[in-house]
Amino acid sequence: MVFCAEQPERYAVVDRFYRAQGYKVKTAASESVYVIYGVGGTGGPTEIIAAARYVPQNSGHFWLRNLLVAKERRGQGLASALLQYSLPLIYPKGCYCFALPHLKGFYDRLGYELEPNHCPTDIQQKYQQYRARGRDWLLMGYLASNHGQT
Repeated sequence: MVFCAEQPERYAVVDRFYRAQGYKVKTAASESVYVIYGVGGTGGPTEIIAAARYVPQNSGHFWLRNLLVAKERRGQGLASALLQYSLPLIYPKGCYCFALPHLKGFYDRLGYELEPNHCPTDIQQKYQQYRARGRDWLLMGYLASNHGQT
């Protein structure tokens, strides 16, 4: 596997990965995008097998969106590995996500907190908008300073 921070000129490749997995995503140049590539027989990277988008917010924090592992590669720890690789790279800013309820334990293990009291207003407002539309997602937050990354 090859971990990598993608450059904006390669975001179209990332968007194609999401589309191939059934998600309609348009990555913006302002986002930080991290991927895992599979490795081919020559040892070089092949196709994207996992991706995560960190969308910058006005508060200076990031909103984790579209953490996704290719269907045929799920259950191998790739999502955890990708977040463990990328979270230190967005330091010192906090990161928040809207997690599906069945993924709470996954995010707990990575150091996210449920409904953190340190959540900035811009993230809180987005979360409330999604809740008003009937989404049952959980607001979870990760602060590097809470995990020895100062």
